[in-house]
Amino acid sequence: MILFENLQLALRSLKTNPLRSVLTLIGIAVGIGAVLYVVVLGEITQRSIKERLESLGSDVLIIRPGFSHRHGVRTSASVVNLKWDDATEIASTSDVIKEAVPTYSGQGIVEFEDQNWTTRITGTTPAYVFVNNDDPIEGRFFNQDELDRRARVCVLGATVHEELFGGQSAIGQSILIKSKRYTVIGLLEAKGESWSSPDDQVFIPLTTAQERLFGVDHLSSILAQMRSNSDYDEALFDVETILRRNHRLRSDQDNDFRVRRQDLFLSTIQETNEEIANFIILIACVSLVVGGIGIANMMLVAVTERIREIGIRRAVGARKIHVLVQFLTESMILGVMGGSLGIIGGSIFNQVQIGAGLILPWAWIAYSFFICAGIGVIAGLYPALRAANENVIVALRWE
Repeated sequence: MILFENLQLALRSLKTNPLRSVLTLIGIAVGIGAVLYVVVLGEITQRSIKERLESLGSDVLIIRPGFSHRHGVRTSASVVNLKWDDATEIASTSDVIKEAVPTYSGQGIVEFEDQNWTTRITGTTPAYVFVNNDDPIEGRFFNQDELDRRARVCVLGATVHEELFGGQSAIGQSILIKSKRYTVIGLLEAKGESWSSPDDQVFIPLTTAQERLFGVDHLSSILAQMRSNSDYDEALFDVETILRRNHRLRSDQDNDFRVRRQDLFLSTIQETNEEIANFIILIACVSLVVGGIGIANMMLVAVTERIREIGIRRAVGARKIHVLVQFLTESMILGVMGGSLGIIGGSIFNQVQIGAGLILPWAWIAYSFFICAGIGVIAGLYPALRAANENVIVALRWE
């Protein structure tokens, strides 16, 4: 009964100064809305990164040639040391690597009618689609027969397809790759940015790339697919053992190759985004503190304006605890109402601004209610104590 009476008194008091109450509510609402915006944006980013990690293949190791050295100083050029036989031996020897896909990449100009585009030409084997989750959305990938006979067929990445053909289908069309005619047999789905631009490339059979197009017998990289992520250490040991033996490296020599996980770059982005999100949440919390100062200021003004009311309540029997609870209730209502306004406004803003549907981070919504209630109590504690400790005689004589 007393709680209900305090709520009524608190709401009645807030209604007497509606503009001041609304301005105080806005301070809390903006802080809570900012926190929810950052949380939802972080959630969407995490989902996007997770999807990209899955599309790239998080169980894949990328093996690349090491850097060359001149006069003991590392240069930007890579050594030529990876061979197709290395990939074959890794796949056949290691117990934890299911597949090792050789690739060779080089830059080239692709042309269709009056359109041309400079892109990366990647030669590989049919197993690439299984290791890298790159099933064509239209057409097909090249097969073993086309690999064996060095066929002039190609599969286009999403960026190349858009640049050469726009929205039109390219299946069956002939394009020029470094002035040589190739038939388009497949189109790949867009995968987005990662450590490189997977959409901005054209895939052709590795034999075609090495013998017909670039005239090389070495590789740019080997994609080694592990049985599972937990096999990383053993897979790394197998790769190093095989390649060091094949490259005849002494025990005192460093590796002349590099091995890293394909998902490393996006994982780094994920960690960086989490740090940035935490920093922005901290800034948003500062705005909550500012909102709490606004509540404290409003409650101090309210105490000054209502000293005579406090004296009358004390004179008719109200104890200090009753006055204390009344003013704490008012400040807590301000905090909770501001938080509710921020949650509703933040959710609507997120849906409109981000456009990913209605995402409600329930944990943070619950935290927000507790935070706002806590801010209301903390901000109203000193004004409430001041009101409760007012001298009754002085309060009754207050004009």
